[in-house]
Amino acid sequence: AWAHNGFQEENAMNYKLLLDTAVTAGELMLENGAETYRVEDTMHRMLSLSRLQTAEVFVTMTGFVATLDDPSIHSLTVVRRITDRGTNLDMIDRLNTISRRLCTGELELEEAFRQVRELKRRPWRPQAFLISTPVVTAAFALTYGGTLPEAFVSALTGLVTAVCLYACRRLRIQAFFGTLLSAATASMLAAGLFRMFPGFGSLDAVVIASIMPLVPGVAITNAVFDTLHGDYLSGTARMLEAFVTAAAVAMGIGIGLGVS
Repeated sequence: AWAHNGFQEENAMNYKLLLDTAVTAGELMLENGAETYRVEDTMHRMLSLSRLQTAEVFVTMTGFVATLDDPSIHSLTVVRRITDRGTNLDMIDRLNTISRRLCTGELELEEAFRQVRELKRRPWRPQAFLISTPVVTAAFALTYGGTLPEAFVSALTGLVTAVCLYACRRLRIQAFFGTLLSAATASMLAAGLFRMFPGFGSLDAVVIASIMPLVPGVAITNAVFDTLHGDYLSGTARMLEAFVTAAAVAMGIGIGLGVS
């Protein structure tokens, strides 16, 4: 009897570890911009490895519920609320790789949990964001037919946009106001530079390039994907989020150009 109870306790610990692995992976995927259906499918595949009678996951854009249940164990349920969301496709790709290797047996559960926890502990490095954003805005200016001076101004305003976004994140300012402030600051700077140096080129091209990092393209794409996969609740929520973000960008540009 003692050996049997010990075996059940060990299995329960394995189920708990499996649930923790799936929950942490799902949390990271939602926080980094993964589609709702992808998060739900990934977590469900991982939990199905338990081969228990019930392995269910319900995911929305702002949180999820995961449950493992069977007559042989006590029910295990986890609820997670997601408050911070961004875009990190590399993180999603790494988590997908861990999930696939775990489900195909190439990776032990303990190692999968260790790798997922390592991804969670990995600090967000602002240097990459602060460097890449000016490069992206300058590239957009050239893509839209801008000149090298316009690309230079776009890179400068892109750097200011990145700094504003980073500062708002550190100060935990609500995303709507952070986006509005970043767009207003970038448009004010661009208008001020063109007023001081009118020979730089087109103000419109610079402003458009400067706000491209703020445009909710990922949110719109995920909204379409979730809707096509039948997740109408998350699809509608993501579309509303994209609309609110676009409104914040438009208001910020209007305020910035009006003030300048």
